[in-house]
Amino acid sequence: MELLQLSYSQLGRFPQLDELSVAVGYFDGVHKGHQEVIQTAVEEAEKQNIKSGVMTFAPHPLSVIKQQKLSDYLITSLEEKLEIFEELDVDYVIVVTFDQDLAKLSPQTFVDEFFINLNVKHVVGGFDFSFGHKGAGKIQDMRHYSKGAFSFSVVDQVSIGNEKISSTLIRQSLSKGEVSYVENLMGRPFSITAKVKEGFKRGREIGFPTANLNVDSEHKIPKVGIYAVTAEINGEHLYGMASVGFNPTFDDSHHEPVIEVNLFDFNQDIYGEDIKVNFHQYIRDEVKFDNVDELVEKIKEDEKKVKKFFNISR
Repeated sequence: MELLQLSYSQLGRFPQLDELSVAVGYFDGVHKGHQEVIQTAVEEAEKQNIKSGVMTFAPHPLSVIKQQKLSDYLITSLEEKLEIFEELDVDYVIVVTFDQDLAKLSPQTFVDEFFINLNVKHVVGGFDFSFGHKGAGKIQDMRHYSKGAFSFSVVDQVSIGNEKISSTLIRQSLSKGEVSYVENLMGRPFSITAKVKEGFKRGREIGFPTANLNVDSEHKIPKVGIYAVTAEINGEHLYGMASVGFNPTFDDSHHEPVIEVNLFDFNQDIYGEDIKVNFHQYIRDEVKFDNVDELVEKIKEDEKKVKKFFNISR
């Protein structure tokens, strides 16, 4: 997979690409609906014997339009999205800088510059994809904008039960702690990749050492509580449990929720390392205990429940 990054101001210096079938969208979460859009672009590339690609945007358009950083919002960071795109076997990923210049483009100028001039021969978008100033251009009207230079496909909504799979639904479900439902919507567990930072080291003192995640404030985090998780670090795949919360049992509890992960049968120094944590099951809500002994007993119960969930005997 070749990664290309460009902005509207760079287009005049950007080389023309190989003929390309491209899936276009922000694709936050790269859920099953997004995957259908991308897979359609890959299949069309195979039919036409051309390259496949994904065109996405950074930062999130809302942060540019609102002119402020988003908070507790993004289901996937750009780095997480790129990892998923690579697994979907596309040839190119084009990351377009979403800035005020891009936001002001007319639909026709957007199509001329980012599709026709880049040698795109087929465009695939979801049924609700829009483009150009204030989203005035609709994917259903692409024949008008394409001037016969490329073909296009519109992917209908993908549903689970009676629910349309969407990034909004995933955010709502995460806020309720419904991570197993989110796994159905995304086709994989909700995950957060972050560096491990130093914490108060209380977990180590009470026999349950934790890795504290340095999560960007833009990244969506699940509801406060205890979760069954798996983790990937330095090539190792591990089981564990995660606490999302404020540590209310202690006097110096946090003002913002933090994520702490206790990894089973693991005691390495991983400060500063990247860790990917996959959330599989909500176990319970966060509780303030009268003393540390009560907290430790509850953590032991949590560990039993998590190991039962993963069918770990030891």
